[in-house]
Amino acid sequence: MPESVVPGGEDRIGALPDDLLRRVLSFLTSRESVCTCVLARRWRHLWKSVPVVRVMAPVPIDREGEEELWFVNSLLLLRDRAPLHEVDIRTYLDDPSAPLNVELWLRYAASCHVRVLRVWVLRVYSRRLQLPNVTLICQHLTVLDFAGMKFEEPTLNFSSCPMLEVLKMYDCKISAEKILCKSLRHLTMEICRFDLYGRTRISCPSLTALKLVDNLGWTPSLESMPLLVTALVRFDEEWYERQACYDHCLNGGYYGDCDDELCPSCLCHGDDCVLLKGLCDATNLKLTSAPQAIICTRDFKWCHTFSKLKTLFLNEWCLAAAFGGLVYFLQHSPILERLTLQLRFDEQQSIDGKDESYKPREQFLVSKNLKVVETKCRKEDERIHQIVKILVSLGVPPDLIDNQQNSVRSDCSSFEQEQFQLAYRSWFTDLSHQDRVPVPTPFV
Repeated sequence: MPESVVPGGEDRIGALPDDLLRRVLSFLTSRESVCTCVLARRWRHLWKSVPVVRVMAPVPIDREGEEELWFVNSLLLLRDRAPLHEVDIRTYLDDPSAPLNVELWLRYAASCHVRVLRVWVLRVYSRRLQLPNVTLICQHLTVLDFAGMKFEEPTLNFSSCPMLEVLKMYDCKISAEKILCKSLRHLTMEICRFDLYGRTRISCPSLTALKLVDNLGWTPSLESMPLLVTALVRFDEEWYERQACYDHCLNGGYYGDCDDELCPSCLCHGDDCVLLKGLCDATNLKLTSAPQAIICTRDFKWCHTFSKLKTLFLNEWCLAAAFGGLVYFLQHSPILERLTLQLRFDEQQSIDGKDESYKPREQFLVSKNLKVVETKCRKEDERIHQIVKILVSLGVPPDLIDNQQNSVRSDCSSFEQEQFQLAYRSWFTDLSHQDRVPVPTPFV
C-alpha cells in the first residue's frame, strides 16, 4: 500500500497545502510538472503557478524537437503570471531559430520578476548562442548563470539588475571592452574566450569572491575590489602550449620585458597593472599558472601590497627567475598566516634548478604571523631544499615547514573543474534525446 494513502483511503499528499505542493513540483521539469494535472481535480491547475520553469528543449531538428518547442511556448502562454523564483533553460544550439526562442523565454522570465536565471547551451559545433536584442532589465534578479553564450556588446552592463549578486559564465565568448556591475558579490568565469584585441576590464567594486579559471585570449584586467575575500585564478598550461592564451613571452622571458617587436605580449598592454591591482585586497588567494605565463610577474613592478592576505596557494610558476614570484609574495604580504606551494615533479626542471640559488636584492623578514608552510609534491624534488633554505634565511622557523609527498593531484587537472564539466554534460545527457544527439566536450 502506498505510504501516501492510509487504510481509510485518505490521500496524505492531497491534504498538503497548495504552497507546499507547488514547492514539490518546482523540483520537476516543467513538462513533468504539467503531467500532474491528470492526477486529480485539485492538481488540474497547480502547475500554472509553480515558481520554477525548467526548460530542457533542443532546437527543432525534427518533429520531436518542434513538439518540445511548441510545449515550452504554450507553457509560458498558459501559465499564470505568478512571480518566478527560478528559470532554468538548457538547450542545444543547432539551428538559427534558437536565439529567437531563448530571447522570448528570457523576456518572459524578466516580466515575472525572476530571481535565478540559468541559460546553458551545449554547443554541438564551434558556435555559441548570441542573443541579438535582449537587455536584461530585472529588479529582482540575484543569480545569473550562462554557458555556451556569445556577447559582443561594447559593455556588459548589468546596472539594470540592481539586485544581481552572483554571475557565472562558462564556455562563453566575450568581446566586450568592459564588464560592469556594482552590486555583484560573486563572479565566476571559466573556460571563457576573451576575443577582444585589447583587454576586457572587469569593474565590480562590491565583489567578495572571484573565480577566473582556464580562460583564453587576453587575460581580463581587474579594477580595484576592496571587499574581496576569496580569489581563485588559474591559467591552464595546455592553453599556453596551444597558444590559445596570449599572455606569454615568445622569447621565454619571465617578466614580460623582452622588448621584441614580434612579441605582442611584451610589447602591448604593458602600461597598466592587470591582475594584482584587483587581487591585492584578498584575504584568501589561490594563484596557479603555467610556467610560461607572464601575466602575474609582469605586475610585480607596481609593487602592490597584499595587506589583508592570510592564506596563499601558489604552484611552480613562482620558483622561476631565482624564486622571484615566491619572494615577491613573501615580501608584500605582511600578515600572511598560511602558505602552500604545490609542485609538479619535472625531472629536467628539478635538475636545472640545482644551479639556481636565491640572492636577495634587499633583506627583509617574512610575516611574523606565518604559522604553516606546506610544500606538496609527488616525488623528492631538489627545489624543496632550496625553498626551505630561502624560508629559513627570511626568518621562518624550520618546524613550521611541512613537506608532503605523493599527496596531491597534478595541477593541470582540477577536481572542481572536472566536477563542473561532468555536471554541464550530465544535465544534457538526462534529456530523452541523448541517443540521437551526441554530447561532446565544449569546444574552444
